[in-house]
Amino acid sequence: MSERKDRTWMELLASFEKGLGIAIEKLKDRDVENIPGAKNALIQRLENLKQFFPQNEGALFIKAINEKIQNAFFPSTDNFSQAFAKILKSRTHEQDFIINELLNGFVTSKVNAIASGTQIPIIDRMVEAFSKRNDFHIVDHQFFAMFGNPNKPRHYIKKQLEELVKMFGLVSKELVISKDVRRSEEKIYTFYTFPDELIAILKEKYLILDEKLGYAYVSEEFDRNVFICMFLANVAVNYDSLEKIGGAYTINGISAIFALILLLSFMPKLNIDEKNPVLNDPSFDQSSMSVIPKSWMMKQVLEPLFEPLIKIIAYRLGGGLWLSKIIDSEINKKIHSQIRFLLKDVNKWILSERVRVEIPIFVEISNIFTEIAISYDEN
Repeated sequence: MSERKDRTWMELLASFEKGLGIAIEKLKDRDVENIPGAKNALIQRLENLKQFFPQNEGALFIKAINEKIQNAFFPSTDNFSQAFAKILKSRTHEQDFIINELLNGFVTSKVNAIASGTQIPIIDRMVEAFSKRNDFHIVDHQFFAMFGNPNKPRHYIKKQLEELVKMFGLVSKELVISKDVRRSEEKIYTFYTFPDELIAILKEKYLILDEKLGYAYVSEEFDRNVFICMFLANVAVNYDSLEKIGGAYTINGISAIFALILLLSFMPKLNIDEKNPVLNDPSFDQSSMSVIPKSWMMKQVLEPLFEPLIKIIAYRLGGGLWLSKIIDSEINKKIHSQIRFLLKDVNKWILSERVRVEIPIFVEISNIFTEIAISYDEN
């Protein structure tokens, strides 16, 4: 979207600035801290944010969102295969874990009616189903068998499946058999698959040919990341067509997920006292992890920042259309609460301390803030 100055954008920046002020006051009122200096470190970071973010019409936000979120996760193109290929190429194993945990949790919540009778995540079941055939096809009755609920009528499950197919950018095709062997009559089979242009990418990347057997099979590298990338590519290409991306639910979920990522990226990396037992834990890697004090995760601190960030992400990714769907309804509040609850999935617990894994996107956004803050100080 255009980066020209407009009233809506300036109002969003002002709302975030107001939230920063509230969060700072809440932190100052807190007089209990288990890590010396932690409270002051976050207060200093939030005060810096309050000073620098409004400058140049929110240039810091625009840079962080455009370069590290939109370009990597929602490339600007109307070509689905190009978007998919670019997103797939930009992923890293470490980054996948965090993003996939957030997105998988969100998608599972979105379509939980499909697999209400199982504990297996929906995306994992899709990986299992599609990897069984080297043509990346699933016949509709296989879909019903995997995701169906005997307590729900077939038409209900079919409707949910169609929504799932639409969310991931899958396609349905029909195979007409002129004379069925058993009934000697025409039979129409419906199957689900990937768009033709994606099939070529998947075959090149994930099919392995066993020359001895003369048979191709799907490699173990074909995993949930494929479907996460498809979901993101579908949102990128069809961001202005709500029906194709899952409606307001998807917009609120996506905006909340990346608002949470921004929020975690803003938090400073603490220097822990060398006597702190967490440093001696074998699962703690000081070079790639940092402790997030409990006080930083207080609802009173997070909420004033989280809600404005959701609207900022929505506006930058989808303009006024997306922003109009971030309304303070009960369902949206529930979505935002669920995403915030996912903090437990993307951060580790080590010796009763919450620990952030410094994945690339956290580091890159944090570096943008540091670079701009330094440049302002020099001027």
